[in-house]
Amino acid sequence: MKKFVLSAWLLLAFSSLFAQGVPKKPESSEYSWRILQDAQFAFDKGEFSKAMNLATKAKANRVAESDYEVYIFDVALSPLAVRRAGEDFDAVLEVLKERDQTEAISLINKYLERYGAAYFQYSVHKMEDWAREKRVYPEADFLIGKIYRLEGEFKTAIDFYEKARMESTFLDIPDQLYEILYEMADLMYHQNETEKYKQALLLILNNDKNYQDDVLRRAMLRIIDANKAENVDRFFDLFRVSSPKTLGALYNISVIFEKEGEAENSLFSSALGTVESFSHILTSISGRDASYEYTTLALFLQKIGEYEDITEWCEGNHFWNYLIDFCKKTAARGNVLYANAMLTIIAEHAPDSYCRAAAKMSIIR
Repeated sequence: MKKFVLSAWLLLAFSSLFAQGVPKKPESSEYSWRILQDAQFAFDKGEFSKAMNLATKAKANRVAESDYEVYIFDVALSPLAVRRAGEDFDAVLEVLKERDQTEAISLINKYLERYGAAYFQYSVHKMEDWAREKRVYPEADFLIGKIYRLEGEFKTAIDFYEKARMESTFLDIPDQLYEILYEMADLMYHQNETEKYKQALLLILNNDKNYQDDVLRRAMLRIIDANKAENVDRFFDLFRVSSPKTLGALYNISVIFEKEGEAENSLFSSALGTVESFSHILTSISGRDASYEYTTLALFLQKIGEYEDITEWCEGNHFWNYLIDFCKKTAARGNVLYANAMLTIIAEHAPDSYCRAAAKMSIIR
């Protein structure tokens, strides 16, 4: 009798302990992304205290969501029959269907649709590990950092930016990493932290495969160093690169390299920025005029003038400055013939009057 009572008591204790350990299923109205959205609205309205509170709540809710998802994975994947199915998603999902584990199936399919099986190395347990690590919320940390910056707490702002950067693999929109990095760079610039500003720009460029491409660098410099007038058109005919999110960083790092006497790095940054801008503009023009093909820089510049919005994009994204600076850096390297040929084309055909005047004044007589 005593053994029966003891067993019953232990069973009751374990059941109670298990029940206490079951995370609460998040309410849809309390999803972390909804709370963060409200925080962003408050931030945009200048309600910074409210935005801070909501962003902090979003971080806490993200932790709760992660705990619940891990619980769902643990319950669904622990049984022997499921463990025998191995790591493969299809095999595991088949067993889960037989066991009517609808919530786990929905969770797995949600992440497969969003990221693909390769992202999780084709392993359902790697997905579970990822869900366990997904307690962080870099978007919320970034917003909190922006609030601290506006409050003049620059050191704390940088700490939150850095936290968001380090956890950027969990960004819902991966490209927001660029926004975080540019914000970091901008703060360093305004704090006159020259070296930290440079390092922030280089972090941006670490995500530009073209900037890291030594073959591309050598090919560009080879065309420039041939110092032939005809190579101006050939340069733009040969190279097409697309990474518009790094344009600002390329322009600014080229200025820093020039100040530091790193002439070749400055020239390559300028050349790459010029080609990335050119490629972006060419894509935009081709989207309007399917029959258009690049032939010469002169005709390309004239074509830009036909589209007001593209002309405005050029003004807002340093394209005219890129062109002139590229020519100046090329001339400083000793390739005056190439630089003058390009400056003459710009002076005669650029739709921007400032750019035409700057090119004319930059021609070496």
